[in-house]
Amino acid sequence: MVAAKKKILVIEDNEDTRKFLYQILSKEYEITLADNAVLGIDYARNQSPDLILLDIMLPHLSGLDACQLLKKDEKTANIPVIFLSAKSKVSDITSGLNLGADDYISKPFDYKELVARVKARLRIGANAGANANLVVGDLWIDNTNRAVKYNNKSVELTLTEFDILRKLAGNAGATVSRKDIIDAVRHHSKKPINDRTIDVHIRAIRKKIPEMQKHLSSVYGIGYRYEK
Repeated sequence: MVAAKKKILVIEDNEDTRKFLYQILSKEYEITLADNAVLGIDYARNQSPDLILLDIMLPHLSGLDACQLLKKDEKTANIPVIFLSAKSKVSDITSGLNLGADDYISKPFDYKELVARVKARLRIGANAGANANLVVGDLWIDNTNRAVKYNNKSVELTLTEFDILRKLAGNAGATVSRKDIIDAVRHHSKKPINDRTIDVHIRAIRKKIPEMQKHLSSVYGIGYRYEK
């Protein structure tokens, strides 16, 4: 299985800075650009990026206010935020971190340092992902309590159905092989798991969450894919 590229949302009003960030990050990551925080928040809610690079001095809505809104929203609360700002006083950095940002990089910045911090933050997020809530669009998965909501409505899934949905949603945009799905659910299933039983569980998930018809798709001869 080829892993999908991590998604980074860049919210920056300076065109030159946006282009530069796109240039240094797009080879390794899927980049979405927004020139203001209002548009950026909308992208974050609908595209569920793995990381947000957020300028502070923005038109319409400041990066500080945007960070507050992102951290209060169930859909975006767990997305790591790195501030990029020309404001480099200790008080500025402290204010940004106190709002829930995960890191703060002062402008002008060294691109090697920025890339290193982005990689470190994504690595931390991946290691914490097993316990953190997973939010993909309107789907919300609570790993700790093994609870699922879709469009804010609770859904009762079996342990096996939960593990399948978590595996697919956690790799949204990528095709997950049947073998990888089986490996993800084997420890909770009391019955033998094979390709046919995976298909049965997928049908059950689609029945319990009708919207999954548009999200869960079969990839012939390989496995399944969760489309955002």
